[in-house]
Amino acid sequence: MSSEIRRRNVNTSGGEHIVPMATYDETHLSAPALLAASPIHAGFAMKLHVPVFYSFLPSPVQWVLSSWCPTGWSPQWKRRYLIALGGYLYRFKDENGSTPKGAPITVDITEARIISRGDTSTSNEFNCLLDLLPDGCDTVFEVSSLAKTQYFAVESREEALAWVNSIRQMRQDSITRNMGHSKGIPYPKKWESFDASARRLQEQKERIKNRMSALDKKEQEMQTLGGSANMGYFS
Repeated sequence: MSSEIRRRNVNTSGGEHIVPMATYDETHLSAPALLAASPIHAGFAMKLHVPVFYSFLPSPVQWVLSSWCPTGWSPQWKRRYLIALGGYLYRFKDENGSTPKGAPITVDITEARIISRGDTSTSNEFNCLLDLLPDGCDTVFEVSSLAKTQYFAVESREEALAWVNSIRQMRQDSITRNMGHSKGIPYPKKWESFDASARRLQEQKERIKNRMSALDKKEQEMQTLGGSANMGYFS
């Protein structure tokens, strides 16, 4: 089946068993398939994409970049279709998306809240961006975990509250299931299948990320060694 990870042992000449990297067909987690499974909540939102270097700049510089500089230098809002189902939050390009954008977000380790100007826990970086909300959007909600924080803009506070409440309820339900306290509460088989697929997709993307990180590190080491070899000494 396309939704399964195919694993097999390969015998080398030395008798060693090597398990090749698992592959996974993301199309099993298409937006239409998830929508057909009666998700908790779904709809469009604008997701904030922030360049890595931007977070390290002083607030006045951030404002100049956001207001006057080329779009590639400043944070950008991109339209995404969100689907909250089972134990995960998925992001797609639109409601017909064949594959998720990025790894699914695990809700049982996620916090969600509405962001307001003047919030003591909100950075100056974000207060600056509140001046540049996309057209038609009025409120921003935050989805955060230990690894990453993401911001989404929606049309109204009521819509943001619906997302926050949905994610919080999903988190509580997921924790209850993981603790074994939900034996009398039915959980759709289809959701179990999607949850399992989401976990495999997360694992695949993490392997790819680790592999790319290792390649970058190796390239930096080679460049360092090459530079050292070319250094001369003066008598």
